[in-house]
Amino acid sequence: VTKCGGLPSNILDVWEFLGKPKHCQYTWDTQMNSNLGISAACKLRFDRIFFRTAAESGHIVPQSMDLLGLEKLDCGRFPSDHWGLLCNLDVIL
Repeated sequence: VTKCGGLPSNILDVWEFLGKPKHCQYTWDTQMNSNLGISAACKLRFDRIFFRTAAESGHIVPQSMDLLGLEKLDCGRFPSDHWGLLCNLDVIL
């Protein structure tokens, strides 16, 4: 994102807003997720949630973020080669 000029000043990355919590830093981890069968150890934060302040009254405030899909399905595979993101928000009207 930085190489493309960055985000507009009114757009925020939820993970950064929450203080960059380590437990949900990487959404793509080839050591923990075996779906692609990659032997190299790669960890990246491909997936992000962005938010912006409301144009008028009311706004949202991110409270927490977690990863989803960390357990294998009955078929022995993860739901995706990326972990999902779950964000809890407070909505203030």
